[in-house]
Amino acid sequence: MYKKSFVRIMLLLLAVTFMAVPAEAKWKKVPKVDNFILFQDYSGSMAMHHEAYKQVKIAMSKKVLNRLNEMTPELGYNASLHTFAPFAEMLAMGPYDKSAMSSAIGKIQTDYPIFGRLTPMGPGIAELRPVLDNLSGKTAIIMLSDGRHNKGVDPVAEATAIYNSYPNVCFHVISFAENDYGREILESIAALNDCSCGVIEGAQLMEDDVALEDFLKCALYDLVNVCDSEVIMFRSIQFDFDRSFIRDDMRPILDEAAQIILENDCNYELAGHTCNIGTEQYNQGLSERRAASVKDYLVGRGVDSAKLTTVGYGELQPKYDNSTREGRRLNRRVEIRVLP
Repeated sequence: MYKKSFVRIMLLLLAVTFMAVPAEAKWKKVPKVDNFILFQDYSGSMAMHHEAYKQVKIAMSKKVLNRLNEMTPELGYNASLHTFAPFAEMLAMGPYDKSAMSSAIGKIQTDYPIFGRLTPMGPGIAELRPVLDNLSGKTAIIMLSDGRHNKGVDPVAEATAIYNSYPNVCFHVISFAENDYGREILESIAALNDCSCGVIEGAQLMEDDVALEDFLKCALYDLVNVCDSEVIMFRSIQFDFDRSFIRDDMRPILDEAAQIILENDCNYELAGHTCNIGTEQYNQGLSERRAASVKDYLVGRGVDSAKLTTVGYGELQPKYDNSTREGRRLNRRVEIRVLP
């Protein structure tokens, strides 16, 4: 009895797991920025222990940097790693590469001397200008800091100046602050623009994968439903007059469609159409045969037939002008549509 119950439970779990995969497969990550800069506070205060967590703040921040790098999807970004207090280029701006970024993060020391190391946070932000001058598109600046500063221009004022000069830039703040003053500085920078993800606690990102993924989704990418017809676009499949067989010149288009369908867990309608030559009844049957012909071809390329629904619309939905020869030619078609 116990063995049978155990088997039922395992089968149920397997069924639930199996059903969950297609739903997740419908979502695709797309970049919301073109560039991102990891901007690490390298000041003396970051080399001190965080009072609440009893860890050196720069070590905590370095762990977050490594986790960010591990979980950031490679979506064609340009990326760099810079420090401030003092300002330094650990990795020059270029195509994002996890291995190169990992090596650059490894250069950050966690046991440097504290004495005499001031915190020119405002000037550090200002020194990003030459980097930003050479970028196009949208840029995310991910700042990791405890918010302390004691030299040079006000960091909030300088961040404001950056926004005024570079409207496609956005600051996102990961905080290691341990006093009200540091928190106020970081919160003020995050509040300058609605594009910001606000202030995220670094200690949370050290352990919480969900929080880290939410942060990355806010700062660097969007999730889009690949079954949205605006995301997946197919070209029409054309047919000769009074024919339903697949022409040789249409095969590459159908091969491309098959590949897209295989990569996305969506359902599709194969909609057959005709021009207006012939009776409505005959054209209805011809449109259905054309849709069936496309389905057979796609199934032959490995597509699951259950994903495909064939519909014939006959001559009732012309897309082009049937009074012209060219219009009639283009109306002899099958359209592949993503079903909601």
